[in-house]
Amino acid sequence: MGLRHVITAPLLLLAATAVHAESAAPACAHERELSAKMSDIAREQPAYVAATLERIDGTGRRLLALRSYLRSADSISDRWSWSREEIDAFDASEEQRRLHAEIDRVRARFEAANPGYQLYANTAVRSLDLQLERWNSNPSVGKLAADILRAACANSAVRASAAALGRWLRAWVPSTPAPLAAPGLSAHGRARAIDFQVHRRGRVVAGPEVASIPRDWQAAGWAAKVAAAVRSGSSRFVGPLAQPNEPWHFEYRP
Repeated sequence: MGLRHVITAPLLLLAATAVHAESAAPACAHERELSAKMSDIAREQPAYVAATLERIDGTGRRLLALRSYLRSADSISDRWSWSREEIDAFDASEEQRRLHAEIDRVRARFEAANPGYQLYANTAVRSLDLQLERWNSNPSVGKLAADILRAACANSAVRASAAALGRWLRAWVPSTPAPLAAPGLSAHGRARAIDFQVHRRGRVVAGPEVASIPRDWQAAGWAAKVAAAVRSGSSRFVGPLAQPNEPWHFEYRP
């Protein structure tokens, strides 16, 4: 989330190692069977959900996303990410101007309390295409995808029918929360989430990187300082996000 950073050679090596580890996981002997059951479930979903599932790479990642779609069935139409046309309409709307006015109030509180530092807010609406790209490439999502595929493959009752698979997916609990919302369900996809960053003299002091949380957000105190500015500057934000822990991420409620 947030600013794009150049990936160094060691990080590229780490990412390649993670991808290799995921692809090297033991194959599921019942993967084709599970895929067929998923297709049966997908046919019962809204067309935009079924179309998104087709664009997700690998059975495990599709299972993980389908779990989220089934668990969000009652609210999925209200949460689904905007189309390109809807994003363009928002970019020129009064609603966007109100959002920026709320952010300006938060920024003013933060910068008055922390002279020399600036509060940056990433307000870009995250398209479905970008959400799919990140879901298909994120190593942590890949690990959870391998976990859910392994668990489904080992459970013969799950493979008995599409209904059985659907019930199991709704109940399955990952070892850790997924670091990303399933494609289409990100609050960033409807301008309902904002990622804040702390800058100083053009340099990122506390950014949206999980590895930086202990040092930059907790030990340096920026998590508390940003949260205090949000609370005092606006009544329209809720947060920060607790699961997964993202001290920069706040939900916007118009």
